[in-house]
Amino acid sequence: MKETRAAKYGRNLAVWVNHTIHAIPAEKRTHYRSRFVQEIRKYSFEPKRKDAKPNSGCTYELRSIEHCNVSNPWDLAKLVKEGIHLMYQKNTAKRVIDSLLENI
Repeated sequence: MKETRAAKYGRNLAVWVNHTIHAIPAEKRTHYRSRFVQEIRKYSFEPKRKDAKPNSGCTYELRSIEHCNVSNPWDLAKLVKEGIHLMYQKNTAKRVIDSLLENI
């Protein structure tokens, strides 16, 4: 089966995330990765109905972050989630995140 565009994006996003993780001191990498994955899994795939108020799936991830600190796994995960949210509808976002999690 041919790799979908979303899966390819998720796989390549994982390359970037893995590169970032390898910049973290070796003794902290496992903890960093687990915190990153934990935050990524909070991504809501709940769609927003037309003309409805925002729901839990419409979270503005970067609201609490002034400057993204990639040495903080929560910040990096929120940056990744916000990028996926802006670029993709929920069903495509799920394929991107599934591929990302498969490849980190």
